[in-house]
Amino acid sequence: MAAVLSCLLAVPASAKEERTPVGRITLNFSADIQAGDSEAYIDVSVEDGSCSVESADFVNEQEYWAGGVRPKVEIWLEADSDCYFKKSGKSAFTFTGDDVKYVSSSTKYDREMMRLVVTLDKLDEEDEDLEVSGLIWDEDNAIAHWDQNGIAKKYKVRLCRGRGGSSTEDGVGSVHTVTENSFDFAEQIPKAGNYYFKVRAVDIRDNLGDWEESPWFEVTEEDLSEWKGNWKQNERGWWYENRDGSWPKECWQMIDSDWYFFDSEGYMKTGWIDWNGKSYFCSESGAMLVSCTTPDGYSVGEDGAKILP
Repeated sequence: MAAVLSCLLAVPASAKEERTPVGRITLNFSADIQAGDSEAYIDVSVEDGSCSVESADFVNEQEYWAGGVRPKVEIWLEADSDCYFKKSGKSAFTFTGDDVKYVSSSTKYDREMMRLVVTLDKLDEEDEDLEVSGLIWDEDNAIAHWDQNGIAKKYKVRLCRGRGGSSTEDGVGSVHTVTENSFDFAEQIPKAGNYYFKVRAVDIRDNLGDWEESPWFEVTEEDLSEWKGNWKQNERGWWYENRDGSWPKECWQMIDSDWYFFDSEGYMKTGWIDWNGKSYFCSESGAMLVSCTTPDGYSVGEDGAKILP
């Protein structure tokens, strides 16, 4: 036991650090990035401190940069020969050039490497080009088309009807959210008349572009008879046969600007419908009620869902 204690006492509590501390580090940041870009560049250089930049990369790089995103950058620093990073933390750094915000830092590999994470300023939403162009009708099928916007993740589209040449009329039916750059309105046109559609782009952070309007399109009774499906009935009830011969099952479908619900066998349902955690009421005609009081005394909102007390 005495021999063991003697050996332990002979070992120093800690070996003396012979390397030189890197010291306080000053980094210069220069970024080329704005909302709507598909590519981004970042340059980080050392202005002061015994180290060099090993790499600098965006941590949250995306297919395109949306307005409101705060780019995050990971920087790896390497200490010069015979040097080490004595400390980490916000106080170890000074930043110049573009405005950045310190997030975190830590030393690695016997304190010869430093991982630093910072964020840049939020990207300006106004720099995004969410304009939609090329709005046209396929007049043979009542399908709306528009050019794809490279930074749009989805679109909102709505059918509108004109009265006496006015361009400020109310929309027909709901606003639809789609990911493709087209929409089939054939089943939603309730009667002959002049129609147009409007569409707006939506980016990954739900930033909205302006509504764009299509040219006018005249719909005749003959057109409607060709485009639309037909209601059919047997002893069990009503169902709707689409123009391609299919019929809706276990889903909602808009027909002539009203929503109808069809069960797993394709029959139209009436009364209360529970769907995705909400309740909706369909009248005796099958059309979903909106913004009113149901026959049994409950209120439903603009989306048709029951308003809970």
